[in-house]
Amino acid sequence: MIESIVFWSCIGVLLQCAEPVIWIKRDIGFKDEEYDQMTKRMRTLHRLLSCAMCLTFWVVLLVTWNPVISVISSVGADILHKIVLRL
Repeated sequence: MIESIVFWSCIGVLLQCAEPVIWIKRDIGFKDEEYDQMTKRMRTLHRLLSCAMCLTFWVVLLVTWNPVISVISSVGADILHKIVLRL
């Protein structure tokens, strides 16, 4: 179980930091500079895609259907993401 939590936490950080994923988010319309012009629904989706904790929680829950692993992985992803941003 520890290995899967670490794995999903790392996947969550990659979904936030990997340049190809950032390009894909921008291509589908989630650009930071256009945030103020977005509708309320698009802003909510933008925040979901821009938060390591939120995105990891939902991705892991959809893949594993295990809320315990989802919660722990999402907190781990947030901690890892903050560490990566400091480097």
